[in-house]
Amino acid sequence: CAGLPLNSPLLKPKLLLYEEAAIRFQRPTFQLSFSSVRQLVLNLQKNPANPTELKGDAFDEESVLGTLEGNSLRTSRRDTSTLRLFLALIFWDEECMINMLEILSDFAETDLITSRTHFRLFVIGLAGFEMGRKKKDKSLIELASKCLAYFRKLTKLGSSSATPIYRLIKAVSSPSKSSYDDAISICHEGRLMHFEAMAYERCGMFLEQEKHTDVSNEYIATSYWLYTDWGAT
Repeated sequence: CAGLPLNSPLLKPKLLLYEEAAIRFQRPTFQLSFSSVRQLVLNLQKNPANPTELKGDAFDEESVLGTLEGNSLRTSRRDTSTLRLFLALIFWDEECMINMLEILSDFAETDLITSRTHFRLFVIGLAGFEMGRKKKDKSLIELASKCLAYFRKLTKLGSSSATPIYRLIKAVSSPSKSSYDDAISICHEGRLMHFEAMAYERCGMFLEQEKHTDVSNEYIATSYWLYTDWGAT
């Protein structure tokens, strides 16, 4: 969930270094994790024909998962589905969101790696509220509410990493300009540029639905430049 710019000269070399280490120490699931993240970065930078699919120069989800079985397949599909759900939120692919939420509905829980848990529950929470409201699907609302409760608890405990996520999911769960502005402010303070961009974009879309066109355009334009500064195209 760190807001490291996608165009940072350190990002790709580090991912490649981790991949090589995973190969050297014969840890295929770790190799999969780093190569799939590298493909996510490429999708965000190059905007391919199917940007929510993890298929390209760095990683081919279908081919790689086809070589796995048992728990390795289950956890790897969990992780690639999390990345694809994030891409679906960025590129606003509702069909992909629904499909990934179905896969991830069994994984709205913590695991051993906190950062991975945060990222997964973050995207489930956002997409769950958005699609649950649009499709009038109570099960998705309940799934998203579980994620919101997780971050609410951490926020009350003083977690600085959980608080921006909680404020953004909370804004999506009950949209208003003030709630989005609150999320925008705290994401900006935390230098979470991609989360700030998402908050501006979702607020802009909300304001458009409310017929506040001029203000909506301002928020959408700001989100565009934030995504650009982050390194997405």
